[in-house]
Amino acid sequence: MGEAKWSQKERLKKVLITGANRGIGLGFVKKYLQSNYFVVATTRNVEKQGALFQLAKENPNQLLIVKLEVTSTSSITTFKEELKQLEVIFDIIINNAGVSLEEPFGKWTPEVFENNIRVNTIGPALVAQAVVPFLGNNSKLVQVSSGMGSLELNINPEAALDAYAVSKAGLNLLTKRLASKFHTNGIIVVAINPGWVQTDMGGTEAPVTVENVVNNMVLTINKLVLASSGTFISDEGNLIPW
Repeated sequence: MGEAKWSQKERLKKVLITGANRGIGLGFVKKYLQSNYFVVATTRNVEKQGALFQLAKENPNQLLIVKLEVTSTSSITTFKEELKQLEVIFDIIINNAGVSLEEPFGKWTPEVFENNIRVNTIGPALVAQAVVPFLGNNSKLVQVSSGMGSLELNINPEAALDAYAVSKAGLNLLTKRLASKFHTNGIIVVAINPGWVQTDMGGTEAPVTVENVVNNMVLTINKLVLASSGTFISDEGNLIPW
């Protein structure tokens, strides 16, 4: 599972971040390490390369990397068993892993719709199901969504992001349902929209850096209370219409 020392985790707040090897996920890892959290970061590839693994070398007692493929039930089962061994209750779990596969109308295929929905909707659903035992009272389950998933806003319908938008709308509905299921357990569930960000997915033309948006989201997550559960919010905590 890793080489982090378990004695360290007992003294720190704890966060789990999926899709943590790049982009916003990696930004969350950096921010929470700076904020003195014990961080469990998941990635599909554990070949010990890249910035995430460099962070693990620099923070061996504070960062644990775990393999997780959110589209694989066997991977999720193994992941859950590893969490049991870790014996930890998380303060925050961030369902961040996602894809954005483009395909214009007129060239739609089942494969692109299926891949977007498998990663962006079904994956977070199965991860949420697996991690519920590791969430305590006032813990927070944060779903990284997109403004593209808002039915009311219907952002940029001419773009080749229809399957992506559908998958994020599904994630938003999932968030509402999970919030209702977990309310009596005191677990806060929200969908958060980081906006258009300078990542591999967002591209270099995006107006916001990963560092800036992650700073905003962490501040917003810190302020969440049970009354916030079941909402769709911006990185700065403003309500977004479903």
